[in-house]
Amino acid sequence: MTDSYDLIAIGAGPAGASAAELASFFGHRSAIIEKDRPGGTVTTTGGAPTKTLREVAVYLSGLRDGDVYGLRVATTPEVVIDTIRRRAWSVCEALQRVAATGVADSNVDYIEGTARLEGGGVVTVTAPDGTQRRTLRANTILIATGSRPNRPDGIAFDNPAVCDTDTILHRGRIPKEIVIVGGGPVGVEFATICHALGATVTLVDRGRRLMSMMDGEMARRMETLFDEWGIAVRFGTTIERVISKDDAVTVELSTGERLMPDTILFAAGRVSNTDGLGLDVLGVAVDARGRIVVDDKFQTSVPGICAAGDVVRVTLASIAAEQGRVAVCHAFDIPFEGVVDPSPVSAVYGMPEVAGAGLTEAQCREQGLDIEVGRARLELTARGAIAGRGGLLKLVFLKSDRKLVGVHCIGDIASELVGIGQMVIRFGGTLNTIANMSMNTPSYSYAYKDAAFDGLRRLVTAQKRELQHAGS
Repeated sequence: MTDSYDLIAIGAGPAGASAAELASFFGHRSAIIEKDRPGGTVTTTGGAPTKTLREVAVYLSGLRDGDVYGLRVATTPEVVIDTIRRRAWSVCEALQRVAATGVADSNVDYIEGTARLEGGGVVTVTAPDGTQRRTLRANTILIATGSRPNRPDGIAFDNPAVCDTDTILHRGRIPKEIVIVGGGPVGVEFATICHALGATVTLVDRGRRLMSMMDGEMARRMETLFDEWGIAVRFGTTIERVISKDDAVTVELSTGERLMPDTILFAAGRVSNTDGLGLDVLGVAVDARGRIVVDDKFQTSVPGICAAGDVVRVTLASIAAEQGRVAVCHAFDIPFEGVVDPSPVSAVYGMPEVAGAGLTEAQCREQGLDIEVGRARLELTARGAIAGRGGLLKLVFLKSDRKLVGVHCIGDIASELVGIGQMVIRFGGTLNTIANMSMNTPSYSYAYKDAAFDGLRRLVTAQKRELQHAGS
């Protein structure tokens, strides 16, 4: 017997869930197929557990208060490791329940098992225990199976000391000395967390700076902090070999350096989860990295099959959710959400956080845009002075009309702060828009006023210099 649906979403992460719930709301019978837990990576191995660990590290380490009040937490991290783990997994379970409730309340059928595309809108589902198969059919199929950590060839991940970003959470103890491979968001997050919990950290990256997707000035500030904290960074370096013996490892770098940590974490890249779906048989196009190729409506090369989220390109959960909704809106002519937010946003949940929206300075120069920048030091705001925490808020705007095109921040709650600038960018606002806004004080958001006025002063000063030069 074949069950028929208007939409089948393969994957219960942000992309799949948001798509199925929206389609169901507009009267289209929908189902989600998931082989793991509801909520995707966010609720299982990525967002929730690592961010929970970060919050624990902030308070246990004393990084937030120790330099202000002279207080330090007396309890060592090793003593409370079980408490940390219980807290992380309880948060995961809570968010999984929220995700499952959202699906159920939207009248979306939730089907556990492994999916495979058979062509003609047919999907077969194998139960988790492998004993039963079920056949489904849908007018539209959304592939939203997410991604997994990249595991380099030749590395023995069966050694408990050799981890990726999924398995390190099950390590069972806090590293004393760790080598982290990858200077992207996840590598930086774990580097700051492990340092805060007392580990000796070495970060290895083949590039020339941290967080290549973020504004260069924010990256340099984080690198300065790493240097102050004693986090060793090896740029332009790769792992040549990992030698495992019992539970110990020896790491040989391309520079010839040998390290002997108790833990090595591979945090360099992710791989799309498309294995076993039958894409090659159906002719669904993928790129050289195995990511599904889609158009601006998130349709694949095969009619009736679309894709969203990490299987298209590794992205934030919020953007994946938007992509899923956009795909469904185009598939069923739903007049709700036609495009993904054109102001790209990103965040690194390190200690401190780094976040940005819109264009970086480098991107503006690549596009030939004539820009100016306004800055505000967070420690000079009333809130920053009270908290004893520093950082930087940076506004990038066009000289011609003062239109805001980028906002970047490093500091406490940077991921929250950039939302204000993102809204201004989205609606075509200018530096004057921000200068004329009233902000709560004491608050970090007041830094927007300071940064706007700094930018306006820089603009006026530059104009005066140009006039003086022209007059001479």
